[in-house]
Amino acid sequence: MGTCVPHERSVEELAEYAGAALRGRDRGVARGITVRRVTEFHRDVRPGDLFVGLKGRRHHGATRAREAVAAGAVAVLTDPAGAAMLPDAPAVPVLVVDDPRAVLGPIASLLNGHPSHHLPVYGVTGTNGKTTTAFILEAALRRLDLRPGLLSTPETVIGTQREPSGMTTPTAPHVQDVLARMLAAGNAAAVMEVSSHALDQGRVNGIRFDTVAFTNLTHEHLDYHGDMESYFQAKARLFTPRFASRAVIVVDDAAGRRLDRLARRRGLATVTLSTRADVAATWHVHGATGQDEFTLRGARGDLALRSPLPGEHNRVNTALAALMLLGSGHAAQDVVRALAGPVGVPGRMDRVELGPQWPTVLVDFAHTPDATAKSVSALQARTRGRLVVTASSGGDRDTSKRELTGRAVVEAGADVVVVTDDNPRSEDPAAIRAAVMRGVQAAVWARRAAGLPEPRVVETPTRRDAIRTALQLAGPDGTVALYGKGHERWMEIGPPGTRVPFVDRDEVRAAAARLEDAAAASSSSEDPEHTDAARRAERAGWRRGRVAP
Repeated sequence: MGTCVPHERSVEELAEYAGAALRGRDRGVARGITVRRVTEFHRDVRPGDLFVGLKGRRHHGATRAREAVAAGAVAVLTDPAGAAMLPDAPAVPVLVVDDPRAVLGPIASLLNGHPSHHLPVYGVTGTNGKTTTAFILEAALRRLDLRPGLLSTPETVIGTQREPSGMTTPTAPHVQDVLARMLAAGNAAAVMEVSSHALDQGRVNGIRFDTVAFTNLTHEHLDYHGDMESYFQAKARLFTPRFASRAVIVVDDAAGRRLDRLARRRGLATVTLSTRADVAATWHVHGATGQDEFTLRGARGDLALRSPLPGEHNRVNTALAALMLLGSGHAAQDVVRALAGPVGVPGRMDRVELGPQWPTVLVDFAHTPDATAKSVSALQARTRGRLVVTASSGGDRDTSKRELTGRAVVEAGADVVVVTDDNPRSEDPAAIRAAVMRGVQAAVWARRAAGLPEPRVVETPTRRDAIRTALQLAGPDGTVALYGKGHERWMEIGPPGTRVPFVDRDEVRAAAARLEDAAAASSSSEDPEHTDAARRAERAGWRRGRVAP
């Protein structure tokens, strides 16, 4: 994987670089002390580190300074409140700055030799589509022989080694360390998902992006941001010349159009993309709905492209990747060639192969009303039989989207909706399911009133039950879409941090095996006429539709 050499700096240099004040009596203590690394976690401290004490939601990190120093920290950076918690004569110098989060990234960048200044970094933000766009872009850069690194929700790639990620955008020191390791491992570009949490907490401060992109803004993360305006402002922080050389912005929604105006006022060069003929944009997506092939049409000509995944939203993700490559100087014919071919995205329209006697089964991370609706709509257009989908929502998160998610899968056209669990965390799973079910039932009643077909609705007490039920109800010509968990390898149940192993893909295979065993065990004792009659009755019952009480 390669290693990177830290760029040691003196405490005085770091204080000047960060605009931090050295407490009076610490100026003499600081002389001759050099820092190798920076961290905000006292358990992660190594000898020669700068420990940063940040204010958290419950505790102040400065309270851990004594432990950090005992572990080898040679200096402490904190805010005035944190400095007041420290002894007047600490064993190491204390640097004080009003907003340590704002300078943590730049300091980490400095100590790693400013890695983003030496390789093009592509950043993708937005509510939905970040991961898929990042993987499409990474695959295209590989075909352009740039051997890209990747920082994404499911995976991190350094050199050619792929490993599971801990979070979408890690802490600022970790991000800078990863970028430096990419350089050392021979990566010639880097692709990053950039979350709103990361932007709000300054985790990408200190990164110089070649190009940044915006996908959309829909209902999500309001448990953290509070309202959509704060959510928008967090995303908008990325779109400034301070961070990037250029931007590509999807302007299908009002947030995208507003962001484009804001970015241009800030002096950032922007290119816009839309699927709507009535929206002014630099580039437009043209093509028959439901087809993977499409034309990207703009002033520079037409590009004939193909989305590697189904759905209009994935055509937009593909077009976004194309425009990011065009903007950074790649020729149009090279971009078309680089985007041709399959792209595997863990947990995003991720197919589980079971055999011809089974339905098509897809695992997808979609967990917002907008994402699930777009996925259901895309799959319904490609499904010959029944489309069976799960509807769920996580615990200890934004509660306002639960009913909306239930509504979305019904309104988008699912034939069967299985309401089940996601990551209930510390909440009662039954209460979460009840909220989702209220949205499902409201949408079913609306369809009934309009004389439209109603889906069958089933509630299952566990996700394992939901997977088995979905396989049973879909039929060999049907499609099963398991939403909410995607690439995750666990289920969060109980107090914070409590996880039990649970992988949707593995559970699908296990459920299919159990159903096959049960069918084999019962086949020798069944009366063929009775079995055929039962199957006909089941099909008739499904056609009538049923709403769970």
